[in-house]
Amino acid sequence: MLLRSAFPAFLRMSLATMFQYRGEIALWAIWGVVYPSVAMAMWAAAVAGSPDGQTIRGFAPRDFAAYFWLTMVVGHATTAWDVYELGYFVQTGQFSPRLLRPVLPVWQSLADNLAYKLVTLAILVPIWAVIVLLTRPAFGTRTVDLAAGLPAVLLAAAVNYGWCYNVAMLSFWVTRMDAIGQGWFGAGLFFGGRLAPLALMPEALRKIASALPFKWVTWFPCETLMGRLSPAAVTQGLINQLAWIALGLVVFRIAWRLGIRRYSGVGA
Repeated sequence: MLLRSAFPAFLRMSLATMFQYRGEIALWAIWGVVYPSVAMAMWAAAVAGSPDGQTIRGFAPRDFAAYFWLTMVVGHATTAWDVYELGYFVQTGQFSPRLLRPVLPVWQSLADNLAYKLVTLAILVPIWAVIVLLTRPAFGTRTVDLAAGLPAVLLAAAVNYGWCYNVAMLSFWVTRMDAIGQGWFGAGLFFGGRLAPLALMPEALRKIASALPFKWVTWFPCETLMGRLSPAAVTQGLINQLAWIALGLVVFRIAWRLGIRRYSGVGA
């Protein structure tokens, strides 16, 4: 009951904050479009230089356009940044007032996350529409793909947010989170399919990607929405997402309990 009343208040406060810093927020939102656009152009050029000049492992230029356009949209829906932010709060002591509230600080962080995604849609939707008009992506999405893809995106957001926060809690034990944050971001690019569709990666790397959460955050929702996965693969992917969420909750409970003891133990 307390959370039910507190979370809307957090969300209203977060929305107000986002509007206060709308210029900075707009820059962060646009940055989420830049990298996929570069990757889209890079792979289109690679197709032109391929032996047949038409495809690379089943991806034509318009397929690459569809895939990387979807990484923009899915990337926005699933983005999380606590791996960078929580360390700052812990180091500066700004985390202490949040602990005095009768709800876990993670809920305010979640409200900030949702507010950012809602506010920046006004900027991103027109940009996404222009990119579609310019690149003419070949989605091949059917109704059944859309029905499976939307839950996949929502579950992907939960996977990424939960594990990003779990990694962020390392800030209770380490003094600098910059390298860890960059490593987490880089792993997401490489093993999540944002650098290239996983079908283009060597078999050994695809196996590693299947054992990590990143694949289920970006690659799986995008491939599902493109209609490139079989019903069995979609079902297995949704099960994997639910498993990562469940494991993340277990890790959160353990790491939070130990981390708070550590935080109090060093005089914060």
